[in-house]
Amino acid sequence: MKTSVLLKIKLLLILSVLIPISELFAQRLISTEIVGNGQPIILIHGMSSSKGVWDETVERYQSQYELHLVSIKGFGNKEIESSEHILAQIKNEVIQYVKDNTLTKPILIGHSMGGFLGLWAAAEEPDLFGKIVSVDGVPYFPVLQMPGITPETAQPMVDAMKAQFANSDENSARATQEMIVSTMIATDSKREKVVQMGIDSNPEVIGQAYGEMFLTDIRDKVSEIKIPVLVFGAWAAYKNYGATKESVASGYKSQLANIENVTFLLADKAYHFVFYDEPDWFYDNLDEFIATK
Repeated sequence: MKTSVLLKIKLLLILSVLIPISELFAQRLISTEIVGNGQPIILIHGMSSSKGVWDETVERYQSQYELHLVSIKGFGNKEIESSEHILAQIKNEVIQYVKDNTLTKPILIGHSMGGFLGLWAAAEEPDLFGKIVSVDGVPYFPVLQMPGITPETAQPMVDAMKAQFANSDENSARATQEMIVSTMIATDSKREKVVQMGIDSNPEVIGQAYGEMFLTDIRDKVSEIKIPVLVFGAWAAYKNYGATKESVASGYKSQLANIENVTFLLADKAYHFVFYDEPDWFYDNLDEFIATK
């Protein structure tokens, strides 16, 4: 037994000399599928989702661009990998992926959590990406619904949230997922696909990642972003709670004010999955942004 352990340690030491540490330990949480040819575009899905949310996007752009579809352990699958901070690790792995594959100024498009990660990555590596597109992802999303919240005051909610995810059974998980998705997608025919992604996800991973979204505030970092940024926002899901288009727009703009080169567009009717609810409007604006030199 002792000999076997020593051999493993020696092998690891040999590998650490032959292969950079960043390559040995990179991409523990993410994997990628590459489709198409052309300028690279990285696509990162949101919470409790998978790369399947981008099916229409792939269909539209695969003949013009090289699409790098990111999959994450525990999202849309039951895999799990221990991590002290899932979101930071995903962000770091995406950055390392771009460097390891020598991608030249890729465009990063992220939905929700993926958009947040894109903004964070661009703030930390201002020269690495070409453009960032965030689909309803902002530097600190809880503030949009709970003005005044901070990572410190959010901790009790995070603890309760993690416990709820950990203790949910299959039936309650479906009911919860259906309820959540109904507030995020206005188009009935698009809901079941995303519901199933949530059910297929690992509840422990999702609970941790949700909690980290409440505890990770990058509003003081985004001033480091120098490249063009396009942010799509949504407000229609909040109007039954007294929100107006103007009040919601103000909340987004306050979070994006420190980004030097940002374009903000607010959908009229779409919920959180803007590309499902207003696809023509979404893709017309996305086409123009990514094509602009």
